[in-house]
Amino acid sequence: MNPTTSPRKRGRPKKSEAPALSIEQLLDASAVIFARDGYDGVSLRKLQDELDVSYTFFHHYFSSKEQLWQAVVDRLCGATTAKVLAALQHIDDDHNELDALKEGIAVYIRSAFEHPALYHICQQESLREGPRLSYIHKHYFEPAWQLIGSMVARVDSLGLIKNIPTETLFFVVQSATAPVVQLPFYQRLTGKAELDPEFVETHIQQSIDLLFHGWHK
Repeated sequence: MNPTTSPRKRGRPKKSEAPALSIEQLLDASAVIFARDGYDGVSLRKLQDELDVSYTFFHHYFSSKEQLWQAVVDRLCGATTAKVLAALQHIDDDHNELDALKEGIAVYIRSAFEHPALYHICQQESLREGPRLSYIHKHYFEPAWQLIGSMVARVDSLGLIKNIPTETLFFVVQSATAPVVQLPFYQRLTGKAELDPEFVETHIQQSIDLLFHGWHK
């Protein structure tokens, strides 16, 4: 060993020495904490301590908690909304409006199991009126809602579905996300510790089948 080289210090590295998170990792980790503790239960100092990042690193990207929260929502909601819209617009000779509507619903439900933090955040904000609910609705639900409304009306005009309000359809679909959004309750009901991937896909398809064909044989 070179006598002029200082030995490496033992223990956890200082925040200034620790490897920096990528912006994507920072947003994903922050999403989990927002989902767990709620917006009011989170502070930038708390995030810095829990994620073990420096003040300088954090404030290089975000000047406020609100700005960080919006970035978290943009990352997760943006990706989910893009997938849902792509599915809804997939219409050709072999894939009609009803098929596209079913696929869009499947993508929406599946995204809850892939990104549970997003759905916890949306659920928290949907419980009260305020600027964060307005942000989610304006940027992500409103564009998809207009397309879904027009598609439901089109499919209804073809006589393929019953004339049911779009909001009723939405809340029925929303209930299909309960196993992951209400995971502790699901675990109590079933005695299962985890959501098996095979169960998730079966659950999605059975939820769509139940929605479009009912429970009767």
